[in-house]
Amino acid sequence: MSPSSPRRLSLQQIVEGQRRAAFVGREAELALFRGNFTVPPEDPRHRFVFHVRGNAGVGKTSLVREWRQAAGEFGALVASADESADSVPDVLGAIAAQFAEQGHPLKALDRLL
Repeated sequence: MSPSSPRRLSLQQIVEGQRRAAFVGREAELALFRGNFTVPPEDPRHRFVFHVRGNAGVGKTSLVREWRQAAGEFGALVASADESADSVPDVLGAIAAQFAEQGHPLKALDRLL
């Protein structure tokens, strides 16, 4: 490949690009989430928690995946839990583990769990 030719995308990059291009129907929710990063935390319009629920197959997982991507672009920590976390300690444990994976361990919480 010559220095002037474009870099080839990996298969993973191609699949991810196609998946993101196919994301439809939740633009308002994605815009609300993205816009929240421009609202100061002390503003009453700022949201600290986004909760997703709905029937199977309506795109909840895809929406959360898009939110995680958007949050990463803003440098935010992200954690989520699904129905397998069926108690408060399970949810907190999932959040603590995901924060630790992002380089922000919650050591005091880990000790309590």
